[in-house]
Amino acid sequence: MTLKIAIITPEYPPYISGGIGSYNYELVRKLVEKGLEVIVITLSNQKDELRIFSSRCKCYYLKTPPLRPRYFYFQLHNRERIRKLLEREKIDIIQLNSESGILVKSFRELLKKVKLVLVFHGSPSPFNRLWDSLKHLDILDIAWVTSSAAYSVIEKFLGDDVLDYADVAVHVSKHSMYYNLLCNEKLRSLKNVVIYPGIDITHYTKHLNSLRNSSVTKGLRNFIFGARLMHYKGVIELLKAFSFASRENPFMILRMFGEGPLKHYVLKATNSSQPRRIVYYGKVSREVFLKKVAMSDILVHPSFYECAPMVIIEATLLGKPVVAHKAPWSEEFIESFNIGVTVDVSDIDKFSNTLLTVASEEWYKKMLSNLQRSREVLSSTFSSETMVNRYINLYYSIL
Repeated sequence: MTLKIAIITPEYPPYISGGIGSYNYELVRKLVEKGLEVIVITLSNQKDELRIFSSRCKCYYLKTPPLRPRYFYFQLHNRERIRKLLEREKIDIIQLNSESGILVKSFRELLKKVKLVLVFHGSPSPFNRLWDSLKHLDILDIAWVTSSAAYSVIEKFLGDDVLDYADVAVHVSKHSMYYNLLCNEKLRSLKNVVIYPGIDITHYTKHLNSLRNSSVTKGLRNFIFGARLMHYKGVIELLKAFSFASRENPFMILRMFGEGPLKHYVLKATNSSQPRRIVYYGKVSREVFLKKVAMSDILVHPSFYECAPMVIIEATLLGKPVVAHKAPWSEEFIESFNIGVTVDVSDIDKFSNTLLTVASEEWYKKMLSNLQRSREVLSSTFSSETMVNRYINLYYSIL
């Protein structure tokens, strides 16, 4: 019997803004390749749409009001439609990528005969985003964090506790599982597993191989940054540290990609950098960004909080070492695999000196050598093949 999986997610291409969308795209593609049947249910910005990708894969894009938080209104607006879809599709397993209490309440009768997998793409952490936003007087982010917390309370009131129905909890990193279990006693009664994000890089490495050793600006050490332009991503710390470092070493250049509230700050730094050592490209497609990564030397990712950063995994599989903020996520993904350097980016002098150090030929070659030695382990640990095999084994274990 062919397993039929329904994946409900707040992100799926082309409506994608972060790692959840990429994670599910790779998972769905490989599940279908392995012979499973998958339906994806996600939100749409404009209209209801059914896209049939193959005989075993289709995606329901459901129109959602343009209100934030989007996933809350996605649940509220589409809960009955989703229930009917799930009943009609005769699903074996439902996989949620957010706690989704409102949705679960609407199809809780269905869960008496269908298994439920809950995937955690984040966790509480030592880093307090609200406190960080208050410290920087970031009014927009303060409003977002507090409103999200308020909507979470409303969702608990309107919905059911997903943990009452879940058969297993998947965490996309070890440190996030630790913090989730630490902060949620009820979660400890479930089976908890870690399944890392998986990436199939074969579809683009063929045409990127010719770019690996090329540089868009000969004679310069090319750093690249790609993330949402927000305080907790370490954007301001990066711009300050790089500005200091590039005064001492004029053969450094920083290429920045992304959108967000700090765009004006990035543009200001770009315009004041003379000669221009900071270049801003805005938001580009994943494919374009990966080409730019392949043409760069070092990925710099100073984020204070991450769960399982896809950009780190993609960059290292493309042979690029990483400079990152020292935090639980970077200890797990960078230090344990020896694929770069971590530093407390809030210490601007130390961060700046680290950028200067890794820009030197001696250190750069050392990082490349370490990365090469780790490549086989990286390719195995973070391959989409490994990810999908772990999911398939998990599915059959709970049926």
